[in-house]
Amino acid sequence: MSGGTDTVIEKYLSLYALLPALPRFNQRWNHVMVVPCFKEHPDCFMRIPTPPSGQSLLVIGVLNRPETDPDLNANALLRHYVKENTSSSPLPGLTLCPLAPAVTLLMIDLEHIEGATPKSEGVGRARRVGCDLALWLIRQGHIESEWIYSCDADAQWPSHYLSQSWPSDAAGIALPFQHVVDSEAPLNQATLVYELWLHHYISGLEFSASPYAFHTLGSSCGFNARCYAAVRGMPLRAGAEDFYLLNKLAKMGQIFRPAGPPVLIQARASDRVPFGTGPAVARLMASGKPQLTPFFYHQNNFNALKQVLKCFPQWLTRQEPEIHQNLLRLLPEALADAATAQLLKLGLPKAIKHARSNSENVQQRERQLHTWFDGFKTLKFLNGFRDSTSGHQNLLQVSDSAYQPLTTEALCAMRDAMVSQWGWQLQQGAA
Repeated sequence: MSGGTDTVIEKYLSLYALLPALPRFNQRWNHVMVVPCFKEHPDCFMRIPTPPSGQSLLVIGVLNRPETDPDLNANALLRHYVKENTSSSPLPGLTLCPLAPAVTLLMIDLEHIEGATPKSEGVGRARRVGCDLALWLIRQGHIESEWIYSCDADAQWPSHYLSQSWPSDAAGIALPFQHVVDSEAPLNQATLVYELWLHHYISGLEFSASPYAFHTLGSSCGFNARCYAAVRGMPLRAGAEDFYLLNKLAKMGQIFRPAGPPVLIQARASDRVPFGTGPAVARLMASGKPQLTPFFYHQNNFNALKQVLKCFPQWLTRQEPEIHQNLLRLLPEALADAATAQLLKLGLPKAIKHARSNSENVQQRERQLHTWFDGFKTLKFLNGFRDSTSGHQNLLQVSDSAYQPLTTEALCAMRDAMVSQWGWQLQQGAA
């Protein structure tokens, strides 16, 4: 690591890192992956990728239980597995277990060390502890790679991603992914509809030329160690911690989106987090008609966003930007009114003034404005605009499908067509 990188990481480790236990051992690994574990079955370790020949992987599992779950035996199965397969216990609450010849599990029993996780922090704290320990191990020379990989217990990475060389300007990576479905069961239907929503949203951001057009799943992403430290680590949130971290990392460098085979994610409804894939799938199943549930954005939302972003350079050159007047030339009056109202509510004029007064050239001004209008503000703009205009649409409306309802096979075909634009190579056997 360079001296500058060392300084950034040292500062983070000394001031902000959550390191409830620092193990001492002599082993070295090529790669590190963090997996939060709550109410999981030991079979989840069968999905850990085997590193390429001659390489090794340390998996940091973080056993946790949110205080919202009173079941003290929620993690009993994993605890029993770890106890039965222990090779050593560097510290109380930390256990090393061999999973395969080149794969080692370092299980942190966060529940044992700290007790139940605060409701407001949830899985964010589990990921934070795991990633912070990974960063410390990188700094200590126990991990060769400068990348921290993030996975979930229900996901399986293709092994070759462990040996990829990522772009030097990448702050993070967002990998292809695919939920595994194999029947017409309501769970599979709901999962596919939600996955299509995820892809529809990213496609809309791409259409709008947003710099925040990337997926944000904690099961299929990774972070450059220095950039992770520079943005002060994983947010302590009970949900969407992956979204907020990647959003911050995107301001440090690109979020690289490789083509290739997907991370395979098991389809399941879940209450482990308050929002995200699991709860969304559960709500779609409860609706009884996931394909008719309106939660997709109307194309008008992305049309408006595209025109807003197109106006940024022009607004930055004006002492008093004519936001509403400019949008009236590009959008129907009702949409221009709604877009203007949302931009004013978000504080765009103040952000423009700040970018103009704190940047030396046009490129810096645009970068600063896009840093302000980040993935979170983009989402707030789209939600506010949606609520004041066309509302939500359902899958059949955004797909213009003549078939009602769509079969699982048809939903998979729709998904395959959407992700082919990104070079994703989905596994047909996994549907």
